[in-house]
Amino acid sequence: MRDVVVKVCLVTTAFPRWPDDSRGPSMLETARALRDLGVQVRVLTPHAPGSRVREEVEGIEVIRARYLWPERWEILLEEGGGLPAIWRRSRRARLAFLPFFGALTVAVMRHARDCDVIHAHWTLSAMAAWLAQGVHRRPIVLTVHGSDVFQAPRLPLVGGLTRATLRRCRRVIAVSAALAEATVALGLPPERMEVLPDGIDVDRFTPGPAAREPLLLFVGSLIERKGAQHLLDALPDIAARFPEVRLAIVGDGPQRSALEQQARALGLADRVEFVGFQSQAQIAVWMRRARLFVLPSLEEALGIVLLEALASGTPCVASRVGGIPEVVTPEVGRVVPPADPASLSQAIVSVLADPQAWAAMHQRARPHVLANCYTWRKVALRLQAIYAAVREAG
Repeated sequence: MRDVVVKVCLVTTAFPRWPDDSRGPSMLETARALRDLGVQVRVLTPHAPGSRVREEVEGIEVIRARYLWPERWEILLEEGGGLPAIWRRSRRARLAFLPFFGALTVAVMRHARDCDVIHAHWTLSAMAAWLAQGVHRRPIVLTVHGSDVFQAPRLPLVGGLTRATLRRCRRVIAVSAALAEATVALGLPPERMEVLPDGIDVDRFTPGPAAREPLLLFVGSLIERKGAQHLLDALPDIAARFPEVRLAIVGDGPQRSALEQQARALGLADRVEFVGFQSQAQIAVWMRRARLFVLPSLEEALGIVLLEALASGTPCVASRVGGIPEVVTPEVGRVVPPADPASLSQAIVSVLADPQAWAAMHQRARPHVLANCYTWRKVALRLQAIYAAVREAG
């Protein structure tokens, strides 16, 4: 009989800093779902200015590791894009990295010893758990999310550390089949690989009226690899065919000012709304309003926002990269080559110009998600089984 895992230490570099924060909402959903199954969850994550060092969030213990004093110097979680984007952005951020990583490693040493399993999210967290393993002596499960694997082969030192970290993990979970393939290509034995997409809240993301506004919607961090710049380049051709079309860009990040300038230069200032950060509840409202959801990413493991859009009955146009084709099939949307504004505008126009095709996609979108994707409870049940198997293996 398999061991029952009663306490999990979830180590992550992304976790909400305060209520309705946009950073790491899926981590909180994972912790909630495990808690609802009776698993005791402790979250270890780096501290950020304005957040509490230690608190209980909905019955979940959260410990945030301080890494610089005064706290205003703790800048690594200030903006979107993850650690790779932050690393490229400034020398000050790079100087903060070593204490950031050291504090997370020490936190694992101090707080993981009474847990049954350590579940790290992103390879950096798993690296901290591995370096601390001589102290905590607990098995490590890792979930990879995309950039931590896709970018590894491009950076020799990072690639070597990623491969070494993967070898120390008892089980590695990828959020899409495409990401699993890329992870195995780094040397992970296939028998230690699992595919488990993130869940979505199907009660929050529900279809709105079939009559939608002439609105295109983008939701994501405003960083280069999310591709919003290519959507702006595609918009003039779309507007020439459909003058009533508008674009809402929901999210924030280091590229925002450049994107706003690009919109003005293209004569789109009165057609594009930069909404900024929105809570999950607000994003759900945007999803129900939009006629099309567009995600022109240059790199994407899965694209959880695509699942949320489809659950809201909103057809999608997205890039043919990573795990996106696993989500956006011809029945519910269109996929196009990345960084190709002409193909992007053509796909969007083709859907907008065919109301019958749009209506069919709208009708199929939510059933497609419910049939092929996971609720958070299903995710937690799979995780519970993975934890038990790892514990049983000793």
